[in-house]
Amino acid sequence: MEGLLVILALGFFICAIVLPIVAIVRTGRISELEARIARLEAMGRTAIPYEPPPLPVAPPEPRVIPPAPQPQSVPVAAPAFTYQPPPSGENLELMIGRRWSGIAAIALIVIATAFFLKYAFENRWIGELGRVTLGIIAGLVLLGAGYRGHTRSSRYLAQLLTAGGIVILYLSVYGAFGYYHLIGQTTAFIVLAVLVAEAHLLAMAYRAPLIAVLALIGGFLVPVLLSTGRDNYTALFTYLVILDLGMLGAVFARGWRGIGSLGYVGTQLLFWAWYSEHYHPEKRAAALVFQLAIFLIFAAADLAPNLRHRAATWEEWVRLAVNPFVFFATCYGLLDRDYHDWMAVEALVLAALYAAMGRTQLRSCPEDVGARLVTIGTALTFVTLAIPIQLDSNWITIAWSVEAAAVVWAAGRTGAEQLRILATIVFVLALGRFLLDDTPWASRAVFTPVFNRYFLGMLVLAVSLVAAAWTERQRPAGWPIAMLAFGVFWLGSSVEAYTYFAAQANAVSPRAADVVETVRRLMWTARMSLSLLWSAYAGALTAAGFRFRLRPLRVAGLVLFGITLGKVLLVDLAELREFYRIVAVLLLGLVLLGVAWKYQRTLRREQNS
Repeated sequence: MEGLLVILALGFFICAIVLPIVAIVRTGRISELEARIARLEAMGRTAIPYEPPPLPVAPPEPRVIPPAPQPQSVPVAAPAFTYQPPPSGENLELMIGRRWSGIAAIALIVIATAFFLKYAFENRWIGELGRVTLGIIAGLVLLGAGYRGHTRSSRYLAQLLTAGGIVILYLSVYGAFGYYHLIGQTTAFIVLAVLVAEAHLLAMAYRAPLIAVLALIGGFLVPVLLSTGRDNYTALFTYLVILDLGMLGAVFARGWRGIGSLGYVGTQLLFWAWYSEHYHPEKRAAALVFQLAIFLIFAAADLAPNLRHRAATWEEWVRLAVNPFVFFATCYGLLDRDYHDWMAVEALVLAALYAAMGRTQLRSCPEDVGARLVTIGTALTFVTLAIPIQLDSNWITIAWSVEAAAVVWAAGRTGAEQLRILATIVFVLALGRFLLDDTPWASRAVFTPVFNRYFLGMLVLAVSLVAAAWTERQRPAGWPIAMLAFGVFWLGSSVEAYTYFAAQANAVSPRAADVVETVRRLMWTARMSLSLLWSAYAGALTAAGFRFRLRPLRVAGLVLFGITLGKVLLVDLAELREFYRIVAVLLLGLVLLGVAWKYQRTLRREQNS
């Protein structure tokens, strides 16, 4: 029974190799015959028409003007043959018959070889050395057939056979090192490096990115096809690093697109598949070293277009943004529990690295503004991430505010609209942090006014917004940013004034004799302080609007007067005692009277002029 299975397996193996090759060769011959027929037809259409020799003419009679000589035709060389593309239906047929069927054939050959060898291994038909030897022989045979096809101008056949031979050699060497331990780590490293270099050198020699792509796909399938359930992460990580180094060489040498992204996706998929099944904290160092190597390899691949003085495409842009954040997220997940204090340092190191990459891009390819902005934006994002990781409380708002103002200044100097977008995002984060986390909406312990962290954070945020408004003063966004700065200062100082008295009221001892009266008086003072403060702010806005002849400031002052007046009429008159009621209403009335007088005087002056 086992002998019959061996015969059937060998028969399937031979048919899987021979039949696809015959089909591909026949398809190639048919294409050559069609090309020759088309060439002959083109030459027939452009042939020189035959002209019979002229008959002898009698000498002309005297005084008879001879006829004008006919221009002789100048021999014209037949135009070079140009291939006319066949109709769309024939194109599809050729693409399926010549390319996709060949790719499917090679894939089937590789899979059949892997499963046949695995079945033979499990049943102990062949020894470990014999298994590896068979794989090496099969790979070399396919490489030789690919070279023969290349010399005979069978382009697609040569590419497919070469890729299949490379993948089978990957299988053999990886199995000899990772599973059968026939060779040591140093020997395996050297052999795999030679194989990867050979694969990409053949791809460049044949000018065939298809070989590099298929070699990468087959290389990533090797650990999957040879998987036995055992964890040999050293062999896996070494193999993947060598595979990606070969990809990096091809990207630098030829600049082929798509190979880098294919390598990155395949590498990360295999790593996270290993992580989900075999990771243990004892293997953390190996996983981190591997991810660091992969990050550096693909960072170099992302920089390759600019180093070759070529603008990057959207593919490099996406990898520029994805690669560092995947690396940072991996390190954060593995290290945060034990080394939280170092996570901000890592983010700042990545920010410095990408800032240096942006400088390199500026020197190598100054016209590639898009890639440079992605790089600088990545660096600034890491700075933004480092702030909440390392700091806490109001210091996060302070750091984000200063960073956003600095980015606005850089955008003003460079004219980069993308930096303004990033600055807007950071300002939104700072405002959200200020409103949701920093501002004490509920209660607050007794504090010293102005000289506290909340007021400092509010003040830095407002000043940063003022600085951004000054930078953008020539743009339409200048005034809205300035009004937002005033709104932050108005809200923060109002909270500071109200919570100062409210905190003292909450701190009154319940054992005091007049505790109820004391708490009530402090809360009245807190409410009145808001009315006085808002009246002063409204008056200052209106006065500044008149002084600098800025209508937006006067409008903002009137709006704030309306809010203050509504509070006085609806809240203060109903709750405050007589003295506080008199003070609040009198001060608001005096300020409004001054505003009305100023408006009247300005209106009279404008009418007289």
